[in-house]
Amino acid sequence: MRLFQIIKYSFKYRKRIKTHIKRVQHFYFEMLHYGRISPEHIDIDRIMNHDKDKLKLKNLVRQALRYIPGPLTEQDKLNIHNVVMEHIKTNKHHCEYWGEGDYASNGIDCTKMEETYLYEMCADWAATSEEMGTDLMGWYDKVVNTKFMFTDEQIQIIKPMCEFLNFRLDKLYIGKKDMKSVKLSTLGVRKCLK
Repeated sequence: MRLFQIIKYSFKYRKRIKTHIKRVQHFYFEMLHYGRISPEHIDIDRIMNHDKDKLKLKNLVRQALRYIPGPLTEQDKLNIHNVVMEHIKTNKHHCEYWGEGDYASNGIDCTKMEETYLYEMCADWAATSEEMGTDLMGWYDKVVNTKFMFTDEQIQIIKPMCEFLNFRLDKLYIGKKDMKSVKLSTLGVRKCLK
């Protein structure tokens, strides 16, 4: 029964991630279309490969554990933690890549985050806001200079970009969730990867 659930949720997660990737690309191309990204910071190849590591079979299986109903084993929790940490620590559009800490940390130093990745991050935040049915500016207010620490110059890029994208969220898409996820902060796993 559990193997069947893992397979089922791996396929559902794969579909969800493919949709997420398309929405990130959509928001990025909206920024491009309206001249919001400086030409020297445009990276189409990277955006076309956004989150592709999540589509690898090993990662799909470990991510599926987040959605399977029922209690998680300690090994499940560790697998979820590791797949999330591997993703955020190897993808430069995640704030955690740039500083010490994990998904449950506050005060992560993002001041070295390069401008080109700020645009991808904003597109990623917008796509996630759609998926979660939340306001992008609410997320911005919650995390900027509390969870993620940025310079004033970075904020001068991030805030207007989030405001721009917030008005482009698809109101028909918002809130359409077919899977309920375990909150990462409740895993109780804080073991850092080497």
